[in-house]
Amino acid sequence: MGIVLAIYIVLLIGFLAISALIFRHTAKYSYLSPKFKTVVWVFAILALGGVIFSLYLVISLFSTPSGPSYSSPSVNTSSDINF
Repeated sequence: MGIVLAIYIVLLIGFLAISALIFRHTAKYSYLSPKFKTVVWVFAILALGGVIFSLYLVISLFSTPSGPSYSSPSVNTSSDINF
């Protein structure tokens, strides 16, 4: 699971870096119309929210105890039925 998490974090950082470079390039050379800039900012805020939520889930994954889970109900498998 550690390798999968490391790959996930690298891909997440790569996504953020590429998105930031694309946004900087379009803002620098004025490729964006004023109306489209609003759409880009909304997408950027939503993407940042998704990244923060994703990091929260990864952190909460490691903060849970790794011991046995006692939250599942026990099932009586005996064949005796007492009325």
